[in-house]
Amino acid sequence: MKVVLIANPAGGVGKTTLAHALAVASVEFGKKTLLMDLDPAGALTFKLGAENPRISLVDLLSSTKISDDLIITTDERFDFIPADSRLTSNNDEQSLKALLASLPKGYDLIFLDSPSTITTSLGMGLAVADLVLAPTKNTIHSLRGLIQLRTLTPATALSIGEVTSFDISPKLDDVIEISEEVEVISATKSSILTSRKSSSTAESYRSAAYSVLELLGLE
Repeated sequence: MKVVLIANPAGGVGKTTLAHALAVASVEFGKKTLLMDLDPAGALTFKLGAENPRISLVDLLSSTKISDDLIITTDERFDFIPADSRLTSNNDEQSLKALLASLPKGYDLIFLDSPSTITTSLGMGLAVADLVLAPTKNTIHSLRGLIQLRTLTPATALSIGEVTSFDISPKLDDVIEISEEVEVISATKSSILTSRKSSSTAESYRSAAYSVLELLGLE
């Protein structure tokens, strides 16, 4: 099981869209995939139509036993654990590590969508991640977020792949354009890989997902 954190303390850089798309693409590549919302504001939870869930991440962090029926399986075939506002004060690193160790299914990949601020939720994600992907745009605000993220991440502990609309780190060899098409799809429940599966943008996300699998030795 490998854990990938999607993170940038700057907002509006496409973290949630990227996390969702990578989860869908990973399922298409035959990987058992879990997507988890670490943001107390719950942007991903809202996008997937899972607001006001019966069981959220906070409940699972404090649970002594986790069963399959407590985890949502989406129409796009990845599993999902939603967030709620209680995550603001319930985000212990050890609890998340224990949760990941006790998951009832044998996941190949777990994607974590993080908040757009430097919070303990972000720190919790950094503590468990095998890889960090940092979506950025060519703006001072976005790049400042990337710099802040790098200061929080021990250089010897994690690899940060910078996903931008203009270039991409050498470890990920495909460009994802944060295009108007992506902006439109981000307002819907489905990923662009589902609603416009043959589009060039969808193919870019698939290529990036395959690069992630290669990085993690899961191809």
